[in-house]
Amino acid sequence: MSDASQVSEPTAVRGGRERDVIDDVARAMTEAPGDAYWARRLFDLVRDPVVATRLRAQIVTAVQRWAAHDPTFFVHERYLSEQLAVWAWPREVLEELDADLELADRSLTHLVMGRLWLEARRPPEDMPDFYGRAARHLREVEPRLQIGAWHEATCEALGVADPADLARRADAILATVAAADRDRALLAILRGAARAGDWRLYDAHRRAFGASEVEGERRNSELVRLDGRRAEQELGVRLPVPSFRRVRPAPDPPASKADAAEDPLEAKTVRPPSRPR
Repeated sequence: MSDASQVSEPTAVRGGRERDVIDDVARAMTEAPGDAYWARRLFDLVRDPVVATRLRAQIVTAVQRWAAHDPTFFVHERYLSEQLAVWAWPREVLEELDADLELADRSLTHLVMGRLWLEARRPPEDMPDFYGRAARHLREVEPRLQIGAWHEATCEALGVADPADLARRADAILATVAAADRDRALLAILRGAARAGDWRLYDAHRRAFGASEVEGERRNSELVRLDGRRAEQELGVRLPVPSFRRVRPAPDPPASKADAAEDPLEAKTVRPPSRPR
């Protein structure tokens, strides 16, 4: 570890304020470009969108440094968003990385960027753009790096960006996935099929989930929810919802001349028949 790592962090801790700690770590990262520890430390501390916006340039540098130091992290780490707090980053961080990130392995660069765009977690209206960018990067990853989280990430991205392409490529993607990662990729396919309402694709792969389990299919809360959506759709096909269009009441028959002569608001007294004497 560099000399900066031996001095800066204890000083920051004694400062007591969170902002001082983060700023000291960012400063140490700048002063010790050969020490990847500070890049990883910055990810641990920046968990707020406001702070991430303020330290945008430092986050870009940290990603570049950490990806060069430990590229396998981006290949195999499933919970990338939680590890790096990608959900807190402003869009500009990803845009700058898209333009500036250049690793020695171009295919690895596409894998890193594809996973980062996918893990950004934006509102529904922005998902097609973010997932589309992720899908384009992941498509450029060479077969030698189509391991780890690549299969799940590709299925997840296509499920939003291009469901038709997911349906075409699902079998080919699953044919190369490792047994340990197969259910993760399958769940991503099922999720994408449900989003697109492609129940043919859903049914084609539903039974395969959990097939490798010795005790049978595992209970997965998300899968239960997706199965519920599938059942609702099937029920709607079998039992169409009846129409409840408003029906106008039939008009009253025309009044007779005798009734018309009487006051319609006048109450009529009905007397019982006289008792016989």
